[in-house]
Amino acid sequence: MQETALVIINMQMAWTDKDSEYYLGNLDAMVEKMNYLIAYARELGYKIIFVKHHETEGVFSEKSPFSDFIPELAVEKDDIIIPKYKVSSFYQTKLEDELTGVKNLVVCGALTNLCVRMFVEEAYDREYRIALIDDLTVTYSEELHDTTLQDLVDTRSGLTILPLEKFID
Repeated sequence: MQETALVIINMQMAWTDKDSEYYLGNLDAMVEKMNYLIAYARELGYKIIFVKHHETEGVFSEKSPFSDFIPELAVEKDDIIIPKYKVSSFYQTKLEDELTGVKNLVVCGALTNLCVRMFVEEAYDREYRIALIDDLTVTYSEELHDTTLQDLVDTRSGLTILPLEKFID
C-alpha cells in the first residue's frame, strides 16, 4: 500500500490564460518543476492525485476551458482526479477514500492562500504528515504567499515547508 501521496491542487487554465479574470501570469517554469516532482513521485511509487476546482457557473464551470488542467501538466490516465466544488478538497469529495492507508502528503498547487492553505489545514487536522513545496505553490502576490506560509508554520507544529530542491535532496 502506498503510504505517500502527491496532491496537486487546482493547476488549471484559469491561472495561466491571459483571457481569464484569474490570470496569475506565466507559470511555465513552475509547471516544469512540478512535472519534475510528479516524475520523481512516480518513480518512488507515490499515489498521484490531482484536485480540480469547479463551480456551477463562470471561469471554473465544468464547461469552461479555463477549468481544464494546464496542458503542459503531466497528468496521466491512471492518476486520480478529485473534482471539488468548494474551497475544501475534502468536503463532499472522494479524497479521503483515496487517501486510505496514506500517512504522508506532499502538496503543491494554487492558490497558496486559499485552496492549498485549506487543504493543509484539513489534512493536518486529520493527522497526516505534510510536506508543502513552497516554490510549487502560487498566489497573486509574493507577500500574500509568504504570509500564508509563515502563518501555517506558526500555527501547525510539525508541518514541513520547503522548496523542491530540498525535498528531493
